[in-house]
Amino acid sequence: MYILIITNSMDLTVDSIIHRFSDKVCFFRFNTDKFNDYEIKVTNDDTVVLNTITNVSININDCHGVYYRKITLPDLQGFDAKYRNLMYKEMMTIIEGIAENAGKVVLTRPSILKKADNKIVQLHVAKEVGFTVPPSLLTNSNRSAREFVATQESSIVKPISVGRINTSQTVNFIQTNKVKDTGNVEGLEFSPAYFQTYVEKDYEVRLTIVHGKCFGVKVESSNNVDWRKKDAKVHYSKIKVPEDIEKKCYEMMDKLDIHFAAFDFIVNNQKYVFLELNANGQWQWLEEKLNLGISDKIVKYLTGEDKNEK
Repeated sequence: MYILIITNSMDLTVDSIIHRFSDKVCFFRFNTDKFNDYEIKVTNDDTVVLNTITNVSININDCHGVYYRKITLPDLQGFDAKYRNLMYKEMMTIIEGIAENAGKVVLTRPSILKKADNKIVQLHVAKEVGFTVPPSLLTNSNRSAREFVATQESSIVKPISVGRINTSQTVNFIQTNKVKDTGNVEGLEFSPAYFQTYVEKDYEVRLTIVHGKCFGVKVESSNNVDWRKKDAKVHYSKIKVPEDIEKKCYEMMDKLDIHFAAFDFIVNNQKYVFLELNANGQWQWLEEKLNLGISDKIVKYLTGEDKNEK
């Protein structure tokens, strides 16, 4: 029995998982940024992936579980620019096709992941299940954004998707920021953004859920806008979220057809305010700090050992 992990060669979370569990589980790692290190054959009967560096192969029919992690593609600077987009699309078709068909259990099929991570979908589903959500606006209209900001005592702006900017040397992230002046709201025509009313908070909560088990973390930060800022001093501690919040999280996950999610909440006077969920969120640093057991739960789910139902 194999677990197929589709990720990139720099994924430290996967390094940790394989190191911890390789004595019990057979892993096959498909590093998509090293796509040319693999020989892939798809027929009407079988799909076989061979790592030409290690000479280890896997038939996806032998995979019980698939962990679809962090996808990056090779640098194609050596190829004519007019062909690169086509080459990227062809590689992604192969990668996603394998992830859509391999395994009895998956965290998470690409088609499901795309829908679950879409902020517009999340906004509507969060409302359906009864979460408290700040007044929000996703728009490409400078005028609409300015009007929204002008009506709020304080507002924040954040990316609609991952907010990642790749350069030849570095990877940078656009994070949540306060909107200080409506005159600064411009250039949205081709780059829409997500605006929300700023909510004062006592602390934040990152709630990671894996197949019916909750791992709650209380996040107290010196940065009152975004605790992920590099200069923020952050303290983490375990927390049990209220039962009604947990129930709404499960309901939202059911509607999105996902078995893993990392929820972010603001807590003000014991009231939970939903910010977003990440259907493929990071969790390793929290497990290391608080000994949460998230990796154990993930591996048990992917191997079929975990029969727990919420």
